[in-house]
Amino acid sequence: MPNQPDTTSPVQTVASAIVQGIKSGKLELPVMPAVASKILALTNDPNADMAELSKLIHSDQSIASQTLRIANSAGYASGEPIVSLQQAVTRLGMKLLGEIAIAVSIQSDIFKAPGFEKQIRSLLRHALAAGAYGREIARKRRRNVEGQFLCGLLHSVGRPIALQLVAKVQDRLGITLEDQELKQIVAGLSPKVATKVAIDWKLPKQLQITTVYYNNYAAAPTFKDECAATYLSQRFANWIVNPVGTNIIELGRDPVVEYLNFYQDDFQELLTKKEDVKAVVSAMEL
Repeated sequence: MPNQPDTTSPVQTVASAIVQGIKSGKLELPVMPAVASKILALTNDPNADMAELSKLIHSDQSIASQTLRIANSAGYASGEPIVSLQQAVTRLGMKLLGEIAIAVSIQSDIFKAPGFEKQIRSLLRHALAAGAYGREIARKRRRNVEGQFLCGLLHSVGRPIALQLVAKVQDRLGITLEDQELKQIVAGLSPKVATKVAIDWKLPKQLQITTVYYNNYAAAPTFKDECAATYLSQRFANWIVNPVGTNIIELGRDPVVEYLNFYQDDFQELLTKKEDVKAVVSAMEL
């Protein structure tokens, strides 16, 4: 029989190579940075000592210096400058300092994909904005603000990792995807990648659930309110990253606003937090 023409699209070729690579173990997903993992465990331990957190952050000079820089930024600082991590722990509290350190430590390893710097920067800004807006939503609802920050920060962790995988496979196969093809493949791969890394990284259950169900919070088996808050925070983040493309009136009518028991006055008050959120994003970007 004559050879049949190959009708496989570049997207299908790259996607198939990634899926097969993960299954065979030839394509490894990134591990959570060791310091971030330890900080996460420490800040969730009610018996943890504040000095332990300071010592842990000190173990990585790059993270230590960036954490101190952010602690003194406009988004966090108040009063006299903070000159030591121990002082930062005392001034900001263990949870908040841990939150800053986690955001710093994941940026160099997770939000990194050679050739896709523009896309990665946009994803990072969106993740940071979702975290910061998640904190405002939780504060308004009198819930755990640090936990909701991490839900927002990590809700789309599958996307930068999917870009990392595409970068590796493109280079190996000599294929270059168009922008629209890239969006298609990242959208298709990121939910599965997020589910796998959430389990592999042994993230707290709340983060595992919100990472998977934030976009379908009604179906979440547990932590439904946290998923709904994460959904709303990432929609606010869209507004920060792409203000022209976001219809804020439509967002105010989203059923999640009523689900979270917000009145329109509450929603309008959240809108006023935009500049505060932008200041946090600006401070946390490395």
